[in-house]
Amino acid sequence: MAHYHQLAATAESLTAALPVADEGLTPDLLLRAADRAGLNTRLSHLTLDQIPDAVCPAIVLLEDSACVYLGSGENGTARVIYPQAIDNQVSESVEALTARATGHVLLARPRFKLDAKTAGYQPKHREGHWFWTAMRANTGVYRDVLFAAFFINVFALALPLFTMNVYDRVVPNAAFETLWMLAAGMFVIIIGDVILRTLRSYFVDLASKRVDVDLSARIMEQALGIRLEHRASSVGSFAVNLRSFETLRDFIASATINSVIDLPFAVVFFVVIGWIAWPVLIPVLCGIVLLVGFALFMRPRLQKLTETSYQAGAMRNATLIEALSSVETLKAMGAESIVQRKWEEATRFLAGVGVRMRLTSSSVTQATAWCQQLISVSVIIVGVYLISAGEMTMGGLIACSMLAGRSVAPFGQLAGLITQYHNARISLSSLDAMFEQPVDGKKDGAYVSRERFEGAIEFKNLGFTYPGAETASLASMSFAIKAGEHVGILGRIGSGKTTLQRLAMGLYQPVEGEVLIDGIDLRQLDPREYRRAVGYVPQDVTLFQGTLRDNLTLAHRGISDAALLKAVERAGLADFVNRHPSGFDMHISERGDSVSGGQKRCIALARALVHEPDILLMDEPTGSMDNSTEKTVIDNLKSYAEGRTMVVVTHRNALLALVDRIIVVDGGRIVADGPRDSVVAALQQGRIGKVQS
Repeated sequence: MAHYHQLAATAESLTAALPVADEGLTPDLLLRAADRAGLNTRLSHLTLDQIPDAVCPAIVLLEDSACVYLGSGENGTARVIYPQAIDNQVSESVEALTARATGHVLLARPRFKLDAKTAGYQPKHREGHWFWTAMRANTGVYRDVLFAAFFINVFALALPLFTMNVYDRVVPNAAFETLWMLAAGMFVIIIGDVILRTLRSYFVDLASKRVDVDLSARIMEQALGIRLEHRASSVGSFAVNLRSFETLRDFIASATINSVIDLPFAVVFFVVIGWIAWPVLIPVLCGIVLLVGFALFMRPRLQKLTETSYQAGAMRNATLIEALSSVETLKAMGAESIVQRKWEEATRFLAGVGVRMRLTSSSVTQATAWCQQLISVSVIIVGVYLISAGEMTMGGLIACSMLAGRSVAPFGQLAGLITQYHNARISLSSLDAMFEQPVDGKKDGAYVSRERFEGAIEFKNLGFTYPGAETASLASMSFAIKAGEHVGILGRIGSGKTTLQRLAMGLYQPVEGEVLIDGIDLRQLDPREYRRAVGYVPQDVTLFQGTLRDNLTLAHRGISDAALLKAVERAGLADFVNRHPSGFDMHISERGDSVSGGQKRCIALARALVHEPDILLMDEPTGSMDNSTEKTVIDNLKSYAEGRTMVVVTHRNALLALVDRIIVVDGGRIVADGPRDSVVAALQQGRIGKVQS
């Protein structure tokens, strides 16, 4: 559909980070992908004959795939385009297409965009806030909740008025018929009240669930999409930020929503109290002012304690994550006591802050209860004087007492929610900061699409400094790698070798200069599309809990067993897989702790080769391997890499047999560049110096 409307989009950019399973895009995921493509969409349940040509093209979901329906053709046919051949329009029998259709039709139109000529007249564009956009998506549900709340609060007037009429009219006159008529009306109102309250709770919970699912997806997508140079320095603290969404979710649950919705209706109760006896309204309003004033007085202290608790919790969680991920090192170094001390200090501090928070919150709760009791007593005292003056009846006093309690209740509930409010506000602020971080890719999806990459890589005046670092990792570095060339990058530790690989992968963006792939600035290429064409073996290999097959096909679902066998053969992993009773279904533990360092390297190499990439970027691909396995891998890579671009970062002499050219870097600059044998000879003779700092 995007191709038909000439929108710049690729399959990788539209589906990146979406939870796509093996069966493909679901209708909900299709809506999210279409939104990324710049399409306004609506999912409808229609048959083919119900789709007017005026709304075409439309996406028709089929049992086994989907197609773009262009409209009806001649002789009972339909004009369609299939994703396998997006430039080829075909005619298909309407009857046959209807038999395969699921009934879901996605109606789509490109979003209108003002062109550059009107830039001076355009208002500043502001994207919808990630949280409030999700809330606004449930406006219809909250409208129904507000409608139900109106009648619930109107029904709440019935019991006080019923009581007043019974005491003032029924009891003195023994009007039993009137009593039963009033009672019958009350029974109807009570039943209606129960139904409305149940429906209100259901719809509030339904909206909260939708917001929960929507925001969870947005938060995870943002967390995975943040550029590496902008990621948090502490994984534990970042995890606290993500988990803080739970606090936000709990705050928008039914109890809070109901309290907020009921608050405006307190005015209705004030009006009725004033109608019965306006002097009774004075202690009610004074009590509410006192209650709200005390809550506002305690607010700064609660806010400070909440912020301190959040920061201390993040620090403690960072200690926990760091310790659990490095427990082997801690045990080997005998450093458990240091981590234990940090944990206990943070826990003691957090417990102390928690006690102060609970005391402060408890004081607000106690003050709320005290104000409610004071209001009740004051209403009765004022009512007695009014009765003695003949300005109020006994029934009126009872009704005012009941209405006063009902009108004060929402204010009391809100005062009790003040701690939750501060927690939610801090959570919202921390997540706001995360959503402000730039992510991979362009928001408008306007990329240069390539079906295949030749593999030419060029670095022009490249400069890069890691966030928080005092010195540059790369400085004014320029060189080019031809398509199909095999290049080795050598250098001391910290010389910038791995940084070059990361920049070539597009994992980081250069501070200065540019990276060109086949002559195109890497920033113009869809990062997902480009990375699928690259086989990357990083410096630090990470495996994920699951099976070996899961780890090998991590980003390439649908890989055949034949392709897997070929990849593990090339990576020197075939013997290990063949001897294991579970084969590709063997269990891999978290971080790959169940396999050796050499086996992790082999798995990482097989994972890089499984999709037959055009470009190979490898950082010590044979690290931790024994000599025999390394020789097998090198021989296999020699034959595989023919006609493909290969860049190898290494300190191992054996790997130099894979390359024809060597680049030596030091201090973020090139100190040698030439044919392999010439550079190796110069290194052995000490004719290649170091960059002087």
